[in-house]
Amino acid sequence: MTARKLLTLGVAAVVVIAVALWVANRTPASHSEALGALLYPGLREEVNSVDAVRIHAAGDARAVELRRADEGWQIAHPEDRAGYPADEAKIRRLLLALTQARLIEEKTSNPENYAALGVEDVSAADAGGVRVELGGTSTAFDLIVGKRGPGAKSTYVRRVNEPASWLIDAALEADARPQNWLARDIVDLTADRVQSAEIAAGKTPYTAAKASRADADFKIEKLPRGKQLRSPSAANGLATALANLTLNDVRPAAELENEKPQARATFRTFDGLVAQLKGWEQDGKRLLAISATFDEAQAQRFHLPTAAPESNAEERDAAESESSSDNGAAGSAASGVPASAQDDAPHSPEKVRAEVAALNARAGAWVFEIPQYKYDAIFKPLEDMLED
Repeated sequence: MTARKLLTLGVAAVVVIAVALWVANRTPASHSEALGALLYPGLREEVNSVDAVRIHAAGDARAVELRRADEGWQIAHPEDRAGYPADEAKIRRLLLALTQARLIEEKTSNPENYAALGVEDVSAADAGGVRVELGGTSTAFDLIVGKRGPGAKSTYVRRVNEPASWLIDAALEADARPQNWLARDIVDLTADRVQSAEIAAGKTPYTAAKASRADADFKIEKLPRGKQLRSPSAANGLATALANLTLNDVRPAAELENEKPQARATFRTFDGLVAQLKGWEQDGKRLLAISATFDEAQAQRFHLPTAAPESNAEERDAAESESSSDNGAAGSAASGVPASAQDDAPHSPEKVRAEVAALNARAGAWVFEIPQYKYDAIFKPLEDMLED
């Protein structure tokens, strides 16, 4: 073999070895991280320490910050929603998904190709993904969340300061819109509880009421002369106006403190809850302020006796005798039921008082943007229920 051939073979061997080393160093993640491994193996041990979730959008701007307080998770940023309760179920879903997410497939490590997956650095003004950062942990958990992958449960991601991007087996809800992190429930008054509604909207204020729980329809008091309802049930929609009432967004009540309401309403329940509402229509949005009180006289007027627990004949006779001697007074004597049993009733005075306190604590400092169909149901004009 000639010296030239030996030299050629030696050079070729060196090239092969160099290429092998380059390939090995270029894709360490594929060898060091097996497919199916956890995205964040250490998060399981630290998830209970997480006290903040920060979501950054294009330009690395902090779009949403959620913080855990003594009362539960709250919005911490943006400032116009700061302090409002956050959707704890949605936060739990995100943290659980991050804890359980596993690597399906390694994708590009070339920055020029990141944008196709939405995993480019969010410092870019046109970044397509978001950066999710967890606070309160001893280890940094900082992830760029890109586009959804194929199928129902997959997402393209890239851990910050790492070149490799990945397809994971979780659909991460990392919304950069703060309104989508708000706790949505405002109040839920079911139809069977509503006794009356006083509405000041449209041309003519009116009151719709039931005389008893057994009434099928709401009656309108003092209809305009010569007018009648389109049907006996025309006002019955008021019964569900405050059922499952949820928000689209919130704003500080101070923003509307000098704005005269365009509509008012007062809803009363058989069990004594009184909800007072004010409404505004601004820029195509429907806004609502709500507060509540407890009317003990109303609760006593429509008191519904609780079924007495099983007792022996002597106890029943004593209860009936005591009830008769008090001539039907409200309370435990009226029904022959111990006070503790009445307190356990679904809408006992104590529970309604607690409901009132919880509603005021949540709603007192805020005005809610609500769906238009709910606004229209709450402030339904009398004219919409009358025959032409």
